[in-house]
Amino acid sequence: MGMRILWLLVLTLSILPRTAAASDIASSVTGGTNRLADGGDFELGMSVYGINQVDVRQTDSGSAQLSLLVSGMYQYKGLFVEMIHQSQDGINLGFNLWSSEDWSLELLLANLQGSWSRPDVDPSTLDEAGRNAYLLSEDSLYVGAGFRATRYWGDNYVFQYRLVSDYYDDQGIQSSARLGKSWQVRNWNFHVLGSVGYSSATLNRYLFGISKEEATERFPEYRPDSSFSYGMELGVAYPLSENFVFRAMYRFNVLSQEVTDSPFNQASYTSYFNASLSYVF
Repeated sequence: MGMRILWLLVLTLSILPRTAAASDIASSVTGGTNRLADGGDFELGMSVYGINQVDVRQTDSGSAQLSLLVSGMYQYKGLFVEMIHQSQDGINLGFNLWSSEDWSLELLLANLQGSWSRPDVDPSTLDEAGRNAYLLSEDSLYVGAGFRATRYWGDNYVFQYRLVSDYYDDQGIQSSARLGKSWQVRNWNFHVLGSVGYSSATLNRYLFGISKEEATERFPEYRPDSSFSYGMELGVAYPLSENFVFRAMYRFNVLSQEVTDSPFNQASYTSYFNASLSYVF
């Protein structure tokens, strides 16, 4: 019955008139897309980034690293796909349910983000060294679905709330509330973005927890609860020509005690810097 009601709501909202389209707040706050029109854009370039060592399982922390930049979004009749450079929310596939000049409500059918996984073996059959290696995990995906609501105030302020739940591996729920402001000084486009993030106990235990069967002397048993994190981002974009754009941003997130108390954790915050040069199609 609950699923029938959900799809009835989706069908009802989908036939209402739409004037505003979807947009990840990372794109909205930087003025990177026209949310009122079908179509999209695509960027290809290079970026340099640096991040502090937050987790013992990280492999990309420390000195500045060079990476390929692939970014873009496309929307048509309410259906959209997003892979936005500098986004905190991964890749999105969704549908615009309802919108006006100031509001937009989207159904997120698939939200893809990086996660951790562990080998499909019984840890009780491993020795101490084997369990340590087992706990160091492998890269994996968080595949969630949910909704996203966005409020716009003119061309300079935007607020966005999103909530998703993993349906691929039952990793749990996460949500975020973000408020952004942008302004222009000559050809320089600046933005600031404040964030509050929520992670369910299920998600925290999947990412940072250690069961009794998995525990070792290096990684003792740990069972975190749900948590909140807080962040701030400052960024700037400068068009070098009609097609080339330079961007730079710095993001700082304060982690909760549920995360920092984990045996995997190595810092109470995340510090991330990125500078890029891209060609816009």
